[in-house]
Amino acid sequence: MKIVYIVAGAGSMYCGACTRDVNLLRGLIARGHDVEVIPLYTPLHTDYDAVPGSSRIFYGGINAYLQQVSAVFQHTPSAVDAILDNPALLRWVSKFAISVSGEKLGPMTVSVLSGHKGRQRKELAKLMSYLEQGPRPDVINITNSLLSCIAPEIKDRLRVPVVCTLQGEDAFVGIMPEPFRSQAQSLMQRNCADVDCFVSPGKGYADRMSEFLSVSSERIRVIHAGIDTSLYRNSGHRPKDPFTIGYLSVINPAKGLDILVDAFILLDKSASASEITLRVAGKIQDKAYWKSIVGRVAEAGLSSRFEHLGEVDMQGKVEFLRQCSVFSVPSRMEESRGMAVMEAMAAGVPVIVPNTGVFPEMLSMVGGGLLFKAGDSRSLADALHTLLHDPDSADVLGKQGAAGIEKHYSADRMADETIEAYSRLIAL
Repeated sequence: MKIVYIVAGAGSMYCGACTRDVNLLRGLIARGHDVEVIPLYTPLHTDYDAVPGSSRIFYGGINAYLQQVSAVFQHTPSAVDAILDNPALLRWVSKFAISVSGEKLGPMTVSVLSGHKGRQRKELAKLMSYLEQGPRPDVINITNSLLSCIAPEIKDRLRVPVVCTLQGEDAFVGIMPEPFRSQAQSLMQRNCADVDCFVSPGKGYADRMSEFLSVSSERIRVIHAGIDTSLYRNSGHRPKDPFTIGYLSVINPAKGLDILVDAFILLDKSASASEITLRVAGKIQDKAYWKSIVGRVAEAGLSSRFEHLGEVDMQGKVEFLRQCSVFSVPSRMEESRGMAVMEAMAAGVPVIVPNTGVFPEMLSMVGGGLLFKAGDSRSLADALHTLLHDPDSADVLGKQGAAGIEKHYSADRMADETIEAYSRLIAL
């Protein structure tokens, strides 16, 4: 089948949504389907060298922003747009200027969701013209409901099925100040009336988004996010000495590294006979927050056992995970996917995760770790203490997690279930 996949880039940082999307795209192409990827805002930044089937960029981040702040750029000629939408320029600028915070992007989000009535109407017109001129697709998949302004136009002008993946948009909208939060949600609900099928990474999140978008649960298909488990398989033994706690994610308050640091300090006080280390990988998004974390570690006298590796590539990620005794991203937000946690489990590393979002559902299916009370560093420290002093049980959890991810959260399973969902829509 001919599939058009419209995906929002995340600039210069790696993101779980992009990882999930590229894993799916690789699976669809490997199964012989004709897939065209249309990036919006910026090029995709993933663990792989290239995004398969990728075309030109629409809604270029520079262009979309300038159209938001100045009416002049709503009427610039195509030659100017081509310069502003150059992938190399967008990739370079995103290293310094990109903001992916709903708190800061409220006005622009509302404008984009307004479709042909918004300030980025020229971008929508260019995208639709491109789609109309090309071969008619069998299905178009937009990768989150913040892009739902495209759905009514597709249904009106192309009359093909529209699929929308759900990937944490409610959290993005939830931190917007009013009136943008309510306006964005209302526009998403209106636009999503033209979506034929939604794909959720979990049952609990499907229920949440059914209410948030005001759509019936029958229109939401649960397809778990998947990873290429072969990349993470570990034939070696889980390291135990030193007991190494791993964290792999962007570094900002929402992801809760400070909670893990506090638990690390508490654990060291209660188990000082054992050497314990905390290794962190990920891009620093909030410098003031990072400074406070480094200061907290120094004050506790643990700087020599605390390491920040920065952002790691695919090979670096696998090596990092294989050096972990246990893994935790104690997120304050209700995670909808938990990609880094899935990767850790695929590498045979037991995980300790909050009892919110996708994690209770994931661990009930997979095993592979322990839940702690979200936001509670003492609860996290207690769980770490359990695995530190019961290495045999930790080994069992690691093996259990690797097998469970292979069975329930593989990229192959995600691709097969997605093709089935597409096929049902096309047959209607």
